[in-house]
Amino acid sequence: MSSQQKTRASSSLTLGKGKRHLVRSYFLVSFFLVGFGILTSGLIGTYYHLSDIQEQASHLQQEIASSAAYKIEKFIEDIEGSMKAVTLSREIIASGLSPDIDFQLNKLLKLSAPVSEAFAADANGVIYKHVSRVRTIALKSKQSISSTNAFQKAIKGETFYGNVFFVQDSEPYMTITIPIERYVGEIIGVLQAQVNLRFIWDLVSSIQFGGGGHAYIVTRYGDLIAHPSISLVLKRQNLSVLDQVQKGFSDNPQTIKKTSTSVTANLHGAKVLSSFTLIPKLDWLVIIEQPMREAYHNIFEALLRTSGLLLFGVAMTLVASLLMIRRVLKPLEVLRQGAESISSGDLSYRFDVNTGDEFEIVSEEFNNMAAAIQDSHVNLEDKVERRTREIAESNLKLEEARKDLEDLNHSLEDKVQSQVQELERINRIKHFLAPQVSEAILNSDNINPFQTHRKEVTVVFIDLRGFTDFSDSHEPEEVMNVLREYHEEIGALIDKYQGTLEHFAGDGIMVFFNDPLPQEDHLELAVSMSVDIQRRVAAIRPEWQKKEYNLDVGIGLTTGFATLGIIGFEGRLEYGAIGNVPNLAARLSGEAKGGQIVIDKKTYSRIDQLIEVQPLGDLSLKGFSRPISALNIKSLKKLV
Repeated sequence: MSSQQKTRASSSLTLGKGKRHLVRSYFLVSFFLVGFGILTSGLIGTYYHLSDIQEQASHLQQEIASSAAYKIEKFIEDIEGSMKAVTLSREIIASGLSPDIDFQLNKLLKLSAPVSEAFAADANGVIYKHVSRVRTIALKSKQSISSTNAFQKAIKGETFYGNVFFVQDSEPYMTITIPIERYVGEIIGVLQAQVNLRFIWDLVSSIQFGGGGHAYIVTRYGDLIAHPSISLVLKRQNLSVLDQVQKGFSDNPQTIKKTSTSVTANLHGAKVLSSFTLIPKLDWLVIIEQPMREAYHNIFEALLRTSGLLLFGVAMTLVASLLMIRRVLKPLEVLRQGAESISSGDLSYRFDVNTGDEFEIVSEEFNNMAAAIQDSHVNLEDKVERRTREIAESNLKLEEARKDLEDLNHSLEDKVQSQVQELERINRIKHFLAPQVSEAILNSDNINPFQTHRKEVTVVFIDLRGFTDFSDSHEPEEVMNVLREYHEEIGALIDKYQGTLEHFAGDGIMVFFNDPLPQEDHLELAVSMSVDIQRRVAAIRPEWQKKEYNLDVGIGLTTGFATLGIIGFEGRLEYGAIGNVPNLAARLSGEAKGGQIVIDKKTYSRIDQLIEVQPLGDLSLKGFSRPISALNIKSLKKLV
């Protein structure tokens, strides 16, 4: 090795020492990535575990709330059942409302402790009998309750549950009103009871879970009915501002379903896990609450266990990373030094790594590479000469490819010209024919269907009667609007019956059939189209007459041989028919009055079995030496 090469190698090695932190950085990054993966996995697992615990807590609260709601509803149903037993007594069935009902009412007070007073009213809402355990003076007889909602609902056979109210600002009460039926469907009055709801307090106070979990009941208006802390009920605490109360009485079923259990604040502002169940019949809400710290006690314990496992996993990752660095760093340093020596020009350098793993395989590959580079220097001139020869051959091939490309360009120009001609042919075809006829011609083998030829055709000439006077007496814009409407209607029918449009000439339209595509029933198609046009114009005319447009359509129709082909000059071409047949159709159209379809007798003889006609006599037509016997088509005998 020369002194210059040694200097470069020494410089390279010195420079490499400053880069040794790359390996350590790589393994540090690996450590953090692995640690991050473990941490992320643990956090995700913790999240789902916490979600399961929260869901279990929510289910437990929901079950407690549902059970409490059932018991409260059962409590009210028992009272209602006691009241119904009064209405089904033998005295009422035998005599209806009689003084004997007083015994049944007192019996109701004795058997149902929550009922503080009760009275019966007749079918007119007049109080008949009243008993009370709290009033010293009974309600006066003849007093009417007919205007109350309770009476109106009960007299229809339904049970009425009244709103909660507080007597003397103390205990909550509610009224229950039921119908008195002597027989099924025969309602002779109503029975109303005032129910003391303080008996629900014992039921609510017995609902306890955990250290601080409790239940309470509120009405839609936020009145507190029952709570473990009775003082809150007696203070008439209103809870309508609480989030759980608003959600529970929401009119949206989806909102109730999604928020029946949620984390919210209680009456004192503390965070709680709250669940609720609505009692629809009473319009009460049973709410279960548990302090967050107590509800999520198991969650915090699981979080601590998971955190410990995560820290242990991260520590093990750190130890493994350190061992890997020591295992990898030494052979990697040897490889780095060897690569710097080879890059500085010392091609005789060989790696000496005996680790028995991938590093040894890499070192052997480096040795093979260094040997190959030495051989390449020895044979460089031969390789250059051989490469020059290959380049010359490639240039020759490129020149041949260029010539082929030129030939291909000429071929493409011819194809483009052919395509342009084909497009012009297509545009000419679509200009004259209905869409379905155009497609049929384009798909046929006939190269040019518009060459001059002679053929039997049926020609229809359509003329708008009264158009000259109309155009003289109306504004051009109004005339154009009428023509546009007229052409749209006629054009749609021409397409429907696959006619070939010869030209539009203001109010005149010429259409022929059986060319350029053959049509065996061309005469029937032409007649059907003409009848359809007169029907359509007859439907439009009332609207025209409202606007004082005195317009109608006259049609001339004939069949025979004509000469067909392209007429005009370059840039303005039309496909038309000439001869006696088009001339005769035009003359017959000129003789046709509004609403008429005039044909000659020869044409009529070919379709006399299909149409009803009216003879018009012999007509002297311009351009024809002999009179033409003409007829008016009144209608079709049958559809073609």
